[in-house]
Amino acid sequence: MKIHFIQPLVELKPYIKSIWVFESPVGMPLLENNLAIPNGCPRLIINCDNSIASIVNGQTQQSRERNIYFVGIRDIPVQLFTTNKKTVCIGIEFYPHGAYPIFGIPMDKTANRLFQLDILLEKWGKNINETVSSLENVNYKINFIERKLLESLLKNHLQNPLVDFCVNTLKSTNGLIAVSELENKAGYSKRYLEILFKNHIGFSPKVLARIFRFQKFCRDWANGYNYEGVKDELYNYYYDQAHYVKEFKRMTGFSPRNFEQKVTNEFGRQLTLH
Repeated sequence: MKIHFIQPLVELKPYIKSIWVFESPVGMPLLENNLAIPNGCPRLIINCDNSIASIVNGQTQQSRERNIYFVGIRDIPVQLFTTNKKTVCIGIEFYPHGAYPIFGIPMDKTANRLFQLDILLEKWGKNINETVSSLENVNYKINFIERKLLESLLKNHLQNPLVDFCVNTLKSTNGLIAVSELENKAGYSKRYLEILFKNHIGFSPKVLARIFRFQKFCRDWANGYNYEGVKDELYNYYYDQAHYVKEFKRMTGFSPRNFEQKVTNEFGRQLTLH
């Protein structure tokens, strides 16, 4: 298995967190417990070779080969697996506030959901899917999609500096800032911020803060620290140990110790490190 990363176009860097290409001659074995842990990023997934199955809350959904999918922001984990054959897929991960200015879709309609692009965006999505499917080279596929994303961004004019400010403030504090303090810094009410966030991001500031807070563990884990080595510091991010364990299960589907013993997730580790 290998994942390599590609720099987005300069004009798209404020909106796209990363572009990556996953390649494996044997796919993603179910036993490796490859997880997509919530990181606050909606994404496009382009399945070039092989289909990918995702398990969410016990329900399995297939994303088919040679199709493009939009995955809304999530606050629950997704387990990923494929059949045992060559698998190639492209991921375009947007910042929490990066997808709405490009696609113009209320993000709360996509949260915790997966959509085939040509169904979600009909004519626009169908055109992109057909063209990308006809291109054999991965770089050509990425270049074409980026051009189309940039065209849509420039056409829509949906950027919002207030949303940018609030997301960056939550991120810079690892989600520890109180919503009341965020209100004071932004100069707007909780109700107004929640309306903006649901439209531009899909979740309220409080939920996004929870996701950012848990990413502290994800970064430590990806860097090779075990649970025992980081638990004392992590408890400072939560009310108490019980609160942390509950949040851990919500974000990963495992208890902390079971996660350490049973989850390989090299796929998730490499994405987190980038």
